[in-house]
Amino acid sequence: MNGQSIYGQPAALSSAARVVDLAQAPRPNIGYGETVAFRGDAGQQFAWTFNGLDRRGVELAKIAPPGFGAKSAVAYVGRDPSNRR
Repeated sequence: MNGQSIYGQPAALSSAARVVDLAQAPRPNIGYGETVAFRGDAGQQFAWTFNGLDRRGVELAKIAPPGFGAKSAVAYVGRDPSNRR
């Protein structure tokens, strides 16, 4: 695989526009094209650029690295705030 999925692709933590602590916000709103770093319960992090499908919920367990433990976290992706949940 080329590292991309229908939801976007992994990114460097340094390129993230913001950090979402999943303990505080398990269902964050994400702008289409935004790069976000996610912090898990144990302090582990990963970054993702959401430039695939939009206007949908993305189960973070599908894109998180193995062992991240994103269980029920969902990111809602939209092209503009009116499309987000």
